[in-house]
Amino acid sequence: PRPSRPATGFGAGPSTSPAPAEVTRPIKVSLEDLYTGATKHLKVGRKLLSGGTEEKVLEINVQPGWKSGTKIRFPKAGNDTPSGAQDLVFVVEEKPHPRFRREGADLITTEKIPLVDALCNTDTTSRSVMHLDGMRRVNVPIPSGVIKPGMEGRVRGEGMPIRKDGAAKTKGDLVVKWEIEFPDRLTPSQREGIRKVLG
Repeated sequence: PRPSRPATGFGAGPSTSPAPAEVTRPIKVSLEDLYTGATKHLKVGRKLLSGGTEEKVLEINVQPGWKSGTKIRFPKAGNDTPSGAQDLVFVVEEKPHPRFRREGADLITTEKIPLVDALCNTDTTSRSVMHLDGMRRVNVPIPSGVIKPGMEGRVRGEGMPIRKDGAAKTKGDLVVKWEIEFPDRLTPSQREGIRKVLG
């Protein structure tokens, strides 16, 4: 008889690698909740070694200034395995917002300005913009003279909270990008008037 060889590599039989020590799940959080903080209650199920399941409600205290990728760990809240219960880890995913986006600690939004107001900007030095919190309007400075595409206004300290050493003591900036609204068409008399004034 031929000597037997030790089983190695592929085809060596069923895997005996241990179950991972943790299991991760995404949790989608709105930009408003990441700004103000919020409490979330999540119902989760876990598998038991007996073959049954167990359900529990976990509480997550979202802290102001958390970012996408922030991890919240619940030790031993995952499935039972022969080597012990897994940790359950939630990973924050920021939900898209219809008006604001986040760049680092800054909040970016866009405000439309009619072309006439952009060209004839003489009396206004600021414009009131509703903040992300939905409760306050913030006066954003408007550049003097003609407002051109790409210009922006900035208000210090009105952006996202900045977390440091477990606390949020400062904030980024609110940045408003001015979007010039051009008319779809002009009447012949309007075109002639613009040529006389700007030509």
